[in-house]
Amino acid sequence: MHIINVSDLTTQWNWLRDEFKHTNDEWHHYSSLAVNLPAFLPKKDSIARVIAAGKAVNLARKKPSILVSHGPRPALYAGNLAKMLCPETPHLVYSFNLTDLPSGKQHSLMTRAFQHPTKFVSYSNVERKLYADYFDIPIEKIDMLHWAVHAPKVDLTEAPVESGRYICALGSQGRDYATLIAAMKKLPNIKLVLVASPDSIADLTIPDNVKVHTNILLAQAHNILAHSAFMVLPLRDSQVPCGHVTIVSAMFFNKAIVVTNSLGVQDYIFDDKTGLFCEPKNADDLSEKIKTLWDDSVKNAQLGEAGLAFAQANCTEKTAINYFADFINKHSQT
Repeated sequence: MHIINVSDLTTQWNWLRDEFKHTNDEWHHYSSLAVNLPAFLPKKDSIARVIAAGKAVNLARKKPSILVSHGPRPALYAGNLAKMLCPETPHLVYSFNLTDLPSGKQHSLMTRAFQHPTKFVSYSNVERKLYADYFDIPIEKIDMLHWAVHAPKVDLTEAPVESGRYICALGSQGRDYATLIAAMKKLPNIKLVLVASPDSIADLTIPDNVKVHTNILLAQAHNILAHSAFMVLPLRDSQVPCGHVTIVSAMFFNKAIVVTNSLGVQDYIFDDKTGLFCEPKNADDLSEKIKTLWDDSVKNAQLGEAGLAFAQANCTEKTAINYFADFINKHSQT
C-alpha cells in the first residue's frame, strides 16, 4: 500500500511514516514548498499546490494507495483531481481547519472538491457542524480528534529567552491582541511576552510591560512558554475555531491558560478545571482573570496539572496513530 501525503509543509516532513515503519507500506510526501516557481508569477502558491496535488494523484491512480491531504487547501486541489483521475482512491483530509470561511468562487470550488474525500478530521466539534453545513458534507464523514502531537520539549539547561516572572501569549490566527493589550494596560506590574506575527499586532500601541517577539524560531517560542507563569489566549470572538495547537502546547508544558470563551476551544478547556474562560472582547474581564492567576499560585498549579493530565490522555501522537491505523484497515485497496 502506498500512503501518499500532500501538504504545504516542509519537504522533510512525512507525517506518521516513522510510527508505521513496522508495516510494508510505502510513504510519499508531495509538498507545495518543493515546487520552485518564479517569484513574479501570479497565484504562485495556488500553482504550486496544483503541481504537488497532481504528482500525488498521478501516483495514486497507478498503485493501490491512500491519499492524505493535510489542510483544506491541499484538499481542494487533490480532491478535484482525484475525483476525475482516481475516484475510488480512499482520501483522508487531515487538519480540516479554516480560520476564515471562503466565499464566492473559492467556496464553490471547495464545495465540489470536498465531495470526493472519504473522511475529514477536524479538531473541535463545532467545526464538524460548521463545515458540514457550509460545504454540504455529510456530517458523519467529519470526525473530531483532539490535536495530537509528540509532546514538545525544551532544554531547561538553556538560559530563558526572557528573564524574570512573566505571562505569555503565542500565535496569530484568530487572535484578539487588541483586547489583550488593553487588559495589560490595566496591569502595569505584570509583564507579558507576546510571540506573534507582525500582521496580528499591526496598529497596536504596545505598553512598557509588554515585550513582543516576531519571526522567532519555534524552539525560542517554546522556551518562552516553558519559563512563563502561565499563558493567555485571546480569541477574536465566541465562534473562532483556532488556538488548539497553542492550547495543547501549553498543557504539555504544565501551564495554566486564560482563554476567550469560544465554541472552538470547548473540547479542550473546561472552565475552572483545565483553564479559565474570559468573555470575548472584554478587557476588564480578561485583566481580572490574569490577575487572579498571577496572584493565586495554588489555582495556577491546579489548572496546569489538570491541563497536563488532559493532554496526556487525549492529545498525544497515539490518538493520530490509532485513528490512521483504523482508517487503513477500513479502506485499504487490494
